Amino acid sequence: MGKPLYLALFFLGAVLLYSIGNWSLPLIDRDEPRFAEASREMRQSGDFLIPRLNGDYRFDKPPLIYWCQVLSYDVLGENDFAARFPSAVFAALAAVVTLIFASRLGGPRIGVWSGIIFATSLQVFIHARAAVADMPLVFFFLTATWADWERIRNPKSTFWWWTFYLSLGLGFLSKGPPALLPILFAPFLSILNRAPFRLKFRSALLGALVVLTVIGLWGIPALIATNGAYLKIGIGKHVLQRSLQPMESHGGAGLGGYFLFLPFYLVVSFFSFFPWCVFLPACVKRLFTHREPEENYLLGPILIVLFVFTLIQTKLPHYVLPAYPMLSILVARQAAESRWRQGLLGIALALYLLIALVGFRMIEPEFLSKRIAKTALPVISAATRTASLNYDEQSLIWYLRAKTRPFHRRLNSSAFSDFMNQSGPALCVVNKDSISQIQLNPDWKTFEVSGHNFARWKVKPVQWFAIRMALPIPQPLDLVTVVK
Repeated sequence: MGKPLYLALFFLGAVLLYSIGNWSLPLIDRDEPRFAEASREMRQSGDFLIPRLNGDYRFDKPPLIYWCQVLSYDVLGENDFAARFPSAVFAALAAVVTLIFASRLGGPRIGVWSGIIFATSLQVFIHARAAVADMPLVFFFLTATWADWERIRNPKSTFWWWTFYLSLGLGFLSKGPPALLPILFAPFLSILNRAPFRLKFRSALLGALVVLTVIGLWGIPALIATNGAYLKIGIGKHVLQRSLQPMESHGGAGLGGYFLFLPFYLVVSFFSFFPWCVFLPACVKRLFTHREPEENYLLGPILIVLFVFTLIQTKLPHYVLPAYPMLSILVARQAAESRWRQGLLGIALALYLLIALVGFRMIEPEFLSKRIAKTALPVISAATRTASLNYDEQSLIWYLRAKTRPFHRRLNSSAFSDFMNQSGPALCVVNKDSISQIQLNPDWKTFEVSGHNFARWKVKPVQWFAIRMALPIPQPLDLVTVVK
């Protein structure tokens, strides 16, 4: 079998692994629906410069993931599967690049197992099917890392020079400043190898211009259009603030919490790197006793990523995903010599397929927003105004706006009556605990939906009423519905 065909089959196999079950698993609050809905609104408005969510600017991330999701919608339609498909593709591409890079470092056997280990790590399996920006970042971070290694071996190569700096720029458009960390790898390697580092100032200056050009082609118009708000919020809040204090309860509060969470990534790696975490102790022991020069280079990205994100206050397990390709290559040396490697691979694949084919379908009925939408969408029109009272999950907007065009509103109890009594069809989702705070018109019909709130992976049982008005019901529904 030719190498290109082999790599193509490996890529397609990885895409299949990451895509199975994505049609049944609803988007999980809160990040996935935010990305998915912002991309849909970008597609609807035709404004590909500034992402918007529910009609308002969304400055959280640069635009590359939104562009990719828009393209996916054009091909596959606006649905959960299409929103996740770009992540599956970028993860599969990263697995292929890991295989090729590792083959250059340690030969074909190490290359194959490096690609397999990366592709089947638990955190990769999770984020390869998540409609968020992490997998594009991982891919461009990896191509920059590989290109930098090739540039060290062949400093006169223009191909790898361009690959390195274009990857930095495209990585920044994926998820911002973390994509620029590869500029530190060559100096760090000189420290590990106790060799002098010589900065080629002219080359670095030209490279910086390439990176700034890639970023600036989008960034300058975006800053002008938003009067600098994109920089202030995108960098100020979502980079600097995350570094200085935990956001959305991701990390320990205060100085004591900060020190308590310092070993966070060392601990979670034994879960995130499942099942290959069993080889981590032996790999660490080997690297302490003896390292090849190439292994020193691989250690650079791992240690720098761990160091940077350990210092940052906000912590989530997937923040260190950019280091996983290099970690996979180092661990592959242990795995390739183990008699347990094929058994571990079989267990991982069987578990992942069981989760995707059975687990996702089992938990699908428990997702509130999708259940509400399934009941409401058949009997509402595109002109229906929608709102919610004390139910703020983004997935409700994503599923309702599959049909409706007005932007969703979040109400307090005092605004409920005004919203419902305006002319035209309306629907409001109300937390059952808030029913006592509002007055229901006896001419309205209601339907009740119960399930679990999976926001931030916290499973919380809740019940809701969805209330709508001014819509005739063509036939009785299993759930009680209200009509004016």
